[in-house]
Amino acid sequence: MRLLDDLGSAVALRSEPNLTERVTERLLSQLTAGQYQPGDVLPSEQLIAEHMGVSRTVLREAVARLKAEGYVISKQGRGLIVQANRRPTVLKMHAAEAGDYNEALSIVELRQGFEMVAAALAAQRRTPDDLEMMHDAVDRMRVAIRTGDVAAGVQADLDFHHAIAVATRNEHYIAMFGFIAELYKKNLTVSREGSKATGRTADAQGEHERLLKAIEAGDAALARERANTHVESTALRLKTGQQTSEDKPKIGRKR
Repeated sequence: MRLLDDLGSAVALRSEPNLTERVTERLLSQLTAGQYQPGDVLPSEQLIAEHMGVSRTVLREAVARLKAEGYVISKQGRGLIVQANRRPTVLKMHAAEAGDYNEALSIVELRQGFEMVAAALAAQRRTPDDLEMMHDAVDRMRVAIRTGDVAAGVQADLDFHHAIAVATRNEHYIAMFGFIAELYKKNLTVSREGSKATGRTADAQGEHERLLKAIEAGDAALARERANTHVESTALRLKTGQQTSEDKPKIGRKR
């Protein structure tokens, strides 16, 4: 069968992290490669799982994702039916959930270029009102750190970066930030919870304050550099939080 022939070796899949995600993407790549039409019947889940060398549980999770996205449906007596064979033109991104450091790190990589250019533009175009919003957000972040209020810190952090986007005076940057705001919020939650756990919340606060000073001074090059430093430092804190989480003894673990 075509799908089984095209899925590749089981060895390659076994060596990949996030197995369910990789299986989902492998299946999706074949469904959208132009070889299948809506209404085509796919091999049984058991055959696909055996061919890919994965458990039925992993395969079911991958198929469930494809069903949720509208690519396949199950019909009694027929099995898996192709419902769509094209990827959507609307951009979709998964937000990081609590404790999902790998996903949070991938979002930080996405933020890097966006924030560097936005900071440089903001330094050149900011108004007194923009700076007032940034100062207010930084002040609220400081209070949130002192009180240990992660949610308030996340909102203030989000407001700070939104103020920078507004200060670019570029409607596309503002619209893009609006689009990824929820993504940012969940990413910041994972980051701030990790920083709190490792006692490094003051580090991020200092980075925000130095970035604000560069924007306030109108120094585009310095703002770009400090935005880059902030994002790279966020990635390092996430990695530290991930390591700390992995090193914690699990309940019931024998020593």
